[in-house]
Amino acid sequence: MLVAVVALACASMVPAPDVASSSSSAATNDQIVRIALAIGVPTGKSGATGAWRSYEAGDRKPFAAGSSAETWSVERAGSGVRVNRGASPTTHNGPIVIRSAEDGSFVTWNGKRYRGELLISANDSGLLVVNRVALESYLRGVVPLEIGNRKPEEHAAVEAQAVAARSYSYLHFIPTRAYDMMSTVQDQVYGGVDAEKPVSDAAVVATDGMVVMYAGKVINTPYSSTCGGSTAAVHEVWYKEPDQPYLRPVSDRIPGTDSFYCDPSPRFRWTSSFTNESLRSVLEKYLSSYTNAPKGSLGRVTGVYEEGRTESDRVRALRIQTDRGNYVLRGNDIRFVLRSVNGEILNSTHFTAEASVSGGEVSGLTLRGVGYGHGIGMCQWGAIGRARAGQDYRTILNAYYPGTTIGRVR
Repeated sequence: MLVAVVALACASMVPAPDVASSSSSAATNDQIVRIALAIGVPTGKSGATGAWRSYEAGDRKPFAAGSSAETWSVERAGSGVRVNRGASPTTHNGPIVIRSAEDGSFVTWNGKRYRGELLISANDSGLLVVNRVALESYLRGVVPLEIGNRKPEEHAAVEAQAVAARSYSYLHFIPTRAYDMMSTVQDQVYGGVDAEKPVSDAAVVATDGMVVMYAGKVINTPYSSTCGGSTAAVHEVWYKEPDQPYLRPVSDRIPGTDSFYCDPSPRFRWTSSFTNESLRSVLEKYLSSYTNAPKGSLGRVTGVYEEGRTESDRVRALRIQTDRGNYVLRGNDIRFVLRSVNGEILNSTHFTAEASVSGGEVSGLTLRGVGYGHGIGMCQWGAIGRARAGQDYRTILNAYYPGTTIGRVR
């Protein structure tokens, strides 16, 4: 599954690590990342696939040990954690750590396997469960979920994904927070050991320590599933974020043809339709979060209008006209308001809108579009198409992040 990453970190707010030229053999590959597996959950089950130990954070002596046959229920207890292990529950004032005690064994949380260790603590609404794991091991659980389990002839796309995911990770180390990244599309989808595949493992190893850089610094490398023929500049989508010279519109057209590298994507073309009732429902539910619209009833929706198009032909803004006022949605906000009935956000902002009006009120709205995701940076299906055309991972990354080079983190 190709998943669209929806969060853009401001790279200028995070110190970028120094990098060496791509010929350097030095790399910091043991960097530990802290991945939030669960935030605010009431309870869960911890364990391991072999012998394991549990410690109070900061202690060297375990307070308990377990085997692969055991799982313990963990829950919040005030500002601490309670571990329910049969007839001997224990309560701890601070976080606890779960570690494997033998080679080849993995820690588990709710049955899913992870490399590294688990740090379980209390937060305001329940438990915070964090997987502390080496960066390169983390990438093994990210790359296959972000780019899919690809064929050998698409291996360059998997290598490009590994480098982009590594670069994204380096700009998301946040020491002032209890975790660096989430395990969802809010950052990068992470599935631990159960997600690992031989092809993506090989891509992580082949690109060991390699990152995308600009002017000697690691850059933020957003990516999404399908650009629909052209990637977007930052301001076209995340309009409150500053533009970057390496994140500008890039045509995905195959030279000398009318086709695009991302044509094979199942989401290259799409249609989304709303009835009067479904349109009013999503507007009344979401519009007030992105505009000055009142919460609740908006009255009659009398028009939906495109307010200009961007350089990459995406909708710059969408004006919602009601008999109580006009409300303008910009950039990616459009996607978070015009959701489907099951709550999924709109595929992209690369669409044309056609409203049907009856009796002075919008009776239906049809959006015909291309692409899936925000469209900034690397197009994952485009990378697959370029790999099929014989491009290597460096060429792919240079295409989607123009003006950049590939380097190795010291």
